[in-house]
Amino acid sequence: MKKFCENCGAELKENSEVCLECGKYVSKKGNNGNGEENNKLALSGFIVSIASLIINFAGIVGLVGAILSGIGLAQVSKGNGKGKGLAIAGLIVGIFSIIYGIYSIINLADTLSELALFF
Repeated sequence: MKKFCENCGAELKENSEVCLECGKYVSKKGNNGNGEENNKLALSGFIVSIASLIINFAGIVGLVGAILSGIGLAQVSKGNGKGKGLAIAGLIVGIFSIIYGIYSIINLADTLSELALFF
């Protein structure tokens, strides 16, 4: 049975992973029900961003999550797996964590300066 690219309609060679005409990845039947699996960087970025809400070292963990999510979003946009929603959510949560980390540092510096007045 012949297979065709879902993006451009070109005929695919047997067991090919990438369409030679348009460069899109060919979906793999049977994974997650719809043919593609989640992009690992998009998923990792989302998980790290969520973890950054609990472990927020001055926004550094959120920065790592945002970077992973950004790279994952770029890969998903190029057709490498699915997970666009995870990547966007990871970016939003990561950026929030960065802002919260900066706010925490400013608040800590202000508190320490007020404490210094007493000593």
